[in-house]
Amino acid sequence: MSELTTLHTAITEAVQAAMPLLATVGAYAEATEGTALPALFHSITDMRSGTDPGDGRSAVIATVRARITVATGTPQARLHAGMLAAQLIDLLRQQRWGLDFVEGACNVHASTDASTGAVAGDVTWNVQWEQVVLLGRTEWPWPDQPPGTLAFAFSPDTGPAHKDAYQAPEDLA
Repeated sequence: MSELTTLHTAITEAVQAAMPLLATVGAYAEATEGTALPALFHSITDMRSGTDPGDGRSAVIATVRARITVATGTPQARLHAGMLAAQLIDLLRQQRWGLDFVEGACNVHASTDASTGAVAGDVTWNVQWEQVVLLGRTEWPWPDQPPGTLAFAFSPDTGPAHKDAYQAPEDLA
């Protein structure tokens, strides 16, 4: 689905712009021995159905994980990695990445990762969050109505006997 590709591109661009201390930002990859550090790689790690928006699109709750890696030789590497994780958490606050088919990031969580990175001793933090992504196109199965076909009346002056009292929405302003 093109929405997921667009989402990953938007995340990459926003993180690059907001976090210039990162030497590498990418999607669906891992830091290797030749990767310029510090690095952040993000990917969708889980998806489940969300609440149907009722407009023809499918709602998916995507779990996104960003893995931040800092070289072990960096002064105060653990602190630096934690600060980058905190900066990402701040960036995620109600973040929609400028996309109209994505709801704000929520359920953000960060933790250190004890697994060995590309180089033994590299410091890694994982930041995880959820976002609702609306997939597909909006569908409106009813024919478009010409102007003036919608009219309002206020109780108790409603019904066929009060047809002449109904007003068009534009007349209510």
